[in-house]
Amino acid sequence: MELKNLPNPFIPEKLPINITEILIDENIIKLISKANRSIGMYNGLLYNSPNPNLLISPLIAQEASLSSKMEGTHATLEDILNFDAGLSVNIEKDEMHEVINYREALYYALEKMSTISDLEKNGKLPLTSNLIKNIHKILLNNVRGSSKNPGEFKKFQNYIGSKHKIDFTPLSPELTPEYMYNLETYIHDDRIDVLVQTALIHAQFEMIHPFQDGNGRIGRLLIPLFLYYREVLILPTFYMSQYFESDKNLYIKNLSNISKNNDYKSWIEYFLIGIIEQSEKNTEKAKELMEIYSNIKNITSKEITSQFLIPMIDFMFKSPIFKISQLVRNLNMSKDRAYTLTQQLIDLGILSCDDVIRNRTYFVNPILEKIL
Repeated sequence: MELKNLPNPFIPEKLPINITEILIDENIIKLISKANRSIGMYNGLLYNSPNPNLLISPLIAQEASLSSKMEGTHATLEDILNFDAGLSVNIEKDEMHEVINYREALYYALEKMSTISDLEKNGKLPLTSNLIKNIHKILLNNVRGSSKNPGEFKKFQNYIGSKHKIDFTPLSPELTPEYMYNLETYIHDDRIDVLVQTALIHAQFEMIHPFQDGNGRIGRLLIPLFLYYREVLILPTFYMSQYFESDKNLYIKNLSNISKNNDYKSWIEYFLIGIIEQSEKNTEKAKELMEIYSNIKNITSKEITSQFLIPMIDFMFKSPIFKISQLVRNLNMSKDRAYTLTQQLIDLGILSCDDVIRNRTYFVNPILEKIL
């Protein structure tokens, strides 16, 4: 069906916008204060953790699943863990790789990106359009959308909606580089509360929709990357997809109200409430995972004497479903040592395995019970 009378591209106001009246609203002031306290508590927990990197793998895998779900991809966290272990999953190949690419894009950003006070140290990059393009290229590598200029801004007008109805026409390709440069400049503006700024950056990116495909996932990725870049977080492990996905229509409604009614207030309120809710959930999840780590360490250290014990526990948090070959490769240990160690952990009730004779799969029960 050919669509007629397509709406003209929406041209948003460039950042920074004047939201003085919004920022003196009593409810907004309370939300800003509570949101900063909530995310500060989460970051404090990470900061005081002996090994906050343990949280990266389970949280990133969960986010990869949830963010991709918003785009119609059906791979669950369990599918991702099974795929990593080399098990078959009942998911289309393209869909599975979209989720894996999302995770790879996050890891790439974590490896390559600096923070704002650490610019150009160790060869790391600031949060710029070039870094965003590189992340986008990874996201669309060899999946649906790989023919739509991965890593390059759109060359043709894109639309948001269905085949039969266009809900929104983003910024034109001609204006996209100019607006992305403006967004990049605003990322380094520190004259406004950083969480309100995060809300505006996400909204502006979605209204620009700078790429031919993959904009939703990149826009959601920008949230933890910006918070990490601006040093609100010591690790970019704060994800909003769970909040957005819980009521996708409300997310779209609040975002759409900016272009339809110039209503930034409702969007900022909605976003700050999400920061609070997600901070509380993340804090609880982090506490639970840290407690599991501590319990496993305490139980095993009394019963097992091995130089590989602590690296093994760390590996199990990264790969709670695994094969012996993966353990051998990651810890650079012999197969005999690997079999001995896994059997000891089975005896302690920490691991279980399937009943196949060859190439068994091992499951880290305490972790899987908590994250699945």
